[in-house]
Amino acid sequence: MPEMNRKLNRFTAAILAEAEAETARTAAALRRKREETITAAEDAALRETYQYIHSEVARIKAEAGRSVSMRMQENKRSLYLRRSQIAAEVFDAVRARIAGYTGTPAYRDRLCALLREALDTLAGAEELRIYLRPADQGYAAALTQAAQGRTLDFQAGGFQLGGLIAEAPALGLRCDASFDSALDALDGHFAEIFGLSLSDVSEEPELGRRAYDTD
Repeated sequence: MPEMNRKLNRFTAAILAEAEAETARTAAALRRKREETITAAEDAALRETYQYIHSEVARIKAEAGRSVSMRMQENKRSLYLRRSQIAAEVFDAVRARIAGYTGTPAYRDRLCALLREALDTLAGAEELRIYLRPADQGYAAALTQAAQGRTLDFQAGGFQLGGLIAEAPALGLRCDASFDSALDALDGHFAEIFGLSLSDVSEEPELGRRAYDTD
């Protein structure tokens, strides 16, 4: 009987040991499963978080880009309008200054100088057609004297600010030294002109002149 009890105790101990081992294995498997589940959930959460952050950053960048673009367009429009306003004010002031200048004795000397330059440009022409403003027809005698023997035919020009236009019909050439044409040429380069300092502008308007074929 004692022997049987010992065998029964060993069998019971073995069963209990196996049960404890199985319990330990089951618990370890459950821990691994839980850890794997947690890791997968963390990975999914991280992926979702990254995707959300990425999409939000893209959205914010797009909104910021649109806002910056709109602001730049608004600034460009404001700059364009302001520059147009300044250009109008500047050219109005230039016209007023030219109007004052053409009322001075120096204007007659300027017309004579322009005529001499035109004669040099149209060298070889003995007869010239000179266009003046109606208000400047009174300078015909002084211009005839400055023509150095060339024949001048004075006509009314269609320009308003001053200066003159000389034509050589025999050569088919014209020299435009009118103040109107000079101002029109400056209008196309206002951005560069606006950058000049006042010290770069002479006391009297230096007005350009062009010679070109009228054919």
